[in-house]
Parts: sequence; C-alpha cells; structure tokens
Amino acid sequence: MANKKFTQEEMDIIRQNPYVVNVSPTKITYSLAFKKFALEQAKQGVKSTQIFPLAGFDPEMMGKPRMKSALKKFKIEAKSPEGLREPRGKSRDERIADFAKADLEKKHTKVAIRELQQRIVHLEQQIEFLKKIQSPEQ
Repeated sequence: MANKKFTQEEMDIIRQNPYVVNVSPTKITYSLAFKKFALEQAKQGVKSTQIFPLAGFDPEMMGKPRMKSALKKFKIEAKSPEGLREPRGKSRDERIADFAKADLEKKHTKVAIRELQQRIVHLEQQIEFLKKIQSPEQ
C-alpha cells in the first residue's frame, strides 16, 4: 500500500494522463505503452524521478517512492516469462460505460422486473411529492 493517498482532485488530474488506465486513492494502473516508455528511458540511464515528469506526471503528486517502486515493478514484469502485458480487467470508466450500455432485454427477466417495480415506486413517490408542493394546504 502506498504511503501517500491521492485526493479526489489528484485522482482526476492523474486520470487525464493517457498513460493511466485506472487510478484509486492508493494505486495507479499504468498502460502497456507507459511501461515500455519507462523501461526504454531507464535503459538510457534516465532515473525514475525524471521518467515520470517526461510522461506528464507531477513528481510531487506522485512521490519519489511510488515512482521508484513502479519502475522496479515494470522491470520485474519485463523479466517474467509473459513479459510486459496490458493491465488485467477493465478500467473503472470502461466498467461504467458497459453498465450504461446494458439493455434491459439482456438482463434476466426477474432482475428487469424488479428494477422496473422499483422505478415505478420511485416515480409514484415523486408524483405524490409534486402534488403536495403544487397545492399548498390551507
């Protein structure tokens, strides 16, 4: 676990970097392109604290230990039998987009019915609320 946790503002800034797949308060998931870039720079003798700013990261926000640790992990991954690889799973934004695209027809009937029932109850509550605020009691 990282020593420094990112604030929501910092996560929003980091998320804008094209080399970032996902970010949480304690972890950044880097793209395969960044891993390759970082290792190429390291082979040329560039230090981790210089590589991250070259890729658009704020070194003060990232912190020296996080940058060094990430480069070390990239080197270990590159030496593994599988070599460098894309991050596993989908990013948070991809999961949200997939959820938004989900169609009621693709869901199980019972789940779809339950969701529709909840929506009806909610809409009925909204209607009752609107009735109360439109006709003030005397």
